[in-house]
Amino acid sequence: MIEVRNMSRSISLLAILFGIVAMVCIASATTSVGNIQITPSGDLVSGQTRATADFKVLFSSSGGYTFDNDHVLSMDTELDNPTWTYSIIMDGIENPSKTEVGPNIRLSGWELSYPSDREISLKVKMAGTAPQVDVSTEKNVFRVRELDNRNAAVQGTEVVKTKMVLNPESIGEGVSAEAAALVDMKSRIDLLAAAGVDVSAAEAKYSQADAYLQSAAKSSDYVRAQSDLGQAQKLLEELESSVPVMEAQKSIADAESSIGQTEELITYFKVNKSMGSDARLLPIIASWDIASERLTTAKDLYSQGRYDEAAKKAGEATQKGNEVLATAQELKEKVDANPFSAIGGMFSGLGSLALTIGIIIVVVVLVAVAIFLFRKRRRWDELG
Repeated sequence: MIEVRNMSRSISLLAILFGIVAMVCIASATTSVGNIQITPSGDLVSGQTRATADFKVLFSSSGGYTFDNDHVLSMDTELDNPTWTYSIIMDGIENPSKTEVGPNIRLSGWELSYPSDREISLKVKMAGTAPQVDVSTEKNVFRVRELDNRNAAVQGTEVVKTKMVLNPESIGEGVSAEAAALVDMKSRIDLLAAAGVDVSAAEAKYSQADAYLQSAAKSSDYVRAQSDLGQAQKLLEELESSVPVMEAQKSIADAESSIGQTEELITYFKVNKSMGSDARLLPIIASWDIASERLTTAKDLYSQGRYDEAAKKAGEATQKGNEVLATAQELKEKVDANPFSAIGGMFSGLGSLALTIGIIIVVVVLVAVAIFLFRKRRRWDELG
C-alpha cells in the first residue's frame, strides 16, 4: 500500500515537472509572425522576378518584458540585393522606419525589450530579386527567428516562407524528359489496348499530359510553363502507378488461361483415358507444376503491391504454361487419333505395330497370288 502511494506521489511530481517545463517553453516563445503578404503570389524566375514580402513580428510577455534582453531577432533572405525597411510600433504608434541592405539583419534585445505592459510589434517590408539558379529550386523569401545568447534559435519562433525559383533552361529539360517518359508510357498503354484491356482512363490521362507538355514547350511565360510541366508530371505519376497494375493483371490472367487449359487436359488424360501412370504424361505434370508455382509467386507479388515484379513473374508463368499446353495438346491429338495409344506402357505402340503387320499380310497375300498365277500360267503353257 505504501509503495502504491509513493508511486502515485512520484507520478504527481513528474506531472508537475512536465507542466513547469511546458510553461517555460511557452514563456520562451516570445515572438510570432503575422499579416504575411508576398508578391508575386506565384513562382519566381531566376535572376528576373522582383519579389516583396510584408509582415509583422509580434512580441508577447517573457519574464515581465516584451523581449528577452539577451536575445536577438534575426531576419534573413536568399533573394539577391535585398533591402529591409522596418519600424517599431509601440502602443499603436509607429516610429520612424529604418532601411538596411543585405541578406541578414539583426535587432537586439536592447531595441525590443520593454516592460510587458507595453504593446510592441515590428512592421517589416523586404524586397529583393530572385537569385540565379542552375535548376529550378525553392529559396527562402524570408526567415524570422529569435536567437538566444548562444546564437541558437528559440523553439517555436522560427518562421520560413519560400518560393520556387524557376530556371527557364531546366524547364525545357524537364519538358523533354517528361515527353520521353510519356512516349514510353504510350507504348505500354497501346500494348495493353491491343491485348483487349480497357485503357480508356489511361489514354485520357495520356492525352491531358501530352497537351500540358506541348503548352509548356510553346509558352514564353515561364511561370505558366512550369505550372503546365507540373500538371503533366502529376498525370504521368498517376499513369506510372496505374499502368503497371493493369500490366500485372493482364499477365496473371494470361498465365491463368494457359495453366488452366493444361490442368483440364491433365484431368482428361487421367479420367477419360486412364493415363495416370503413362510415362508421356509425367513430364507434362511436372512442367505444369513449375508454371503454377510461378503464377502463385506472381499473385503474391501483386498482393504486396510489387506490380512490375508481378508482371515479370506472371510472364514467366505464361511462357512455361504455353509450352506445356502445346505439349499436352499434341499428346491429346495422338491419343484421340490412335485408340491403342491411350493404353500406355508397352501397349502404346500396338497401333503402329498393327499397321505394320497389316502391311506385311497384304504383301504376303500379293506374293502368294502372284505365285499362284505364275504356276497356273505355266500349267497352261505345258498343256498347250
